[in-house]
Amino acid sequence: MNRLKTVIVEDELPARNELSFLLEEIDDVKLIGSAKDGLEILEIIKEKEPDLVFLDIQLPGKTGLEVAQEIKKLEKKTIIVFLTAYDEYALQAFEVEAIDYILKPYEQDRLVETIKRVKDYYFSNQQQLLENKIEALFNKLPQDDNEIAKIKKLPVKGKRSRIKLIPYTELIVFHTRNCKVYVKTYKQEYEVDFTLKDLEEKLPTTQFLRVHRSFLINLKHVKEVIPWFKGKYQVVMDNQGEIKVPVSRAKVEKIKSIFNL
Repeated sequence: MNRLKTVIVEDELPARNELSFLLEEIDDVKLIGSAKDGLEILEIIKEKEPDLVFLDIQLPGKTGLEVAQEIKKLEKKTIIVFLTAYDEYALQAFEVEAIDYILKPYEQDRLVETIKRVKDYYFSNQQQLLENKIEALFNKLPQDDNEIAKIKKLPVKGKRSRIKLIPYTELIVFHTRNCKVYVKTYKQEYEVDFTLKDLEEKLPTTQFLRVHRSFLINLKHVKEVIPWFKGKYQVVMDNQGEIKVPVSRAKVEKIKSIFNL
């Protein structure tokens, strides 16, 4: 995510212009429109799907609190920050799931603080959505090797909360680092939102092998097998840099059998 697509809902033109001016000074904000009442903002949300709405509580017709309920019914991912001259509305604001509220008159430092809070909230929720999507995709992979071979792609975390699908042929080695799992390809490394145990159970066993508690390899990318010490072995993968992966004693015989050693 880059800049927050933002809309202001304020019925008083001077106040709307003042807030617009202050928000335009914040790099993380991209103003895409404004509205003077609830009807206008609902149409803007349907059309432009903003990330953030600054919503005045005291609007003509429906109040900002009532408009917020209507926004929730649209089932969009729009975040609401209320604008009010009265602190007494704070509790009601949070009851309709507003992330923050700002008291008038507006202060630049307070707006900057709010935008940071919104971005932190948005990022954490997008990450959760991404993880849920990846998990859903991964859980749809069939267990049978013959069936799974038809898919031949693994969902990983890409840039800007996107899901990138990597062909099995490009997956070289999975490894753990700082309690997270990563996979190396020829081009780069990606974070994977699953444990090695999850991967071991899902990926085709004819192609992938857990050779160590911290490593799972693609057997088709093994370039060399090296006897190590105390009966252990290492396998050299054919990625750039030719990473050496330790083989536990428990998997040595399996490696020997696979490569006819």
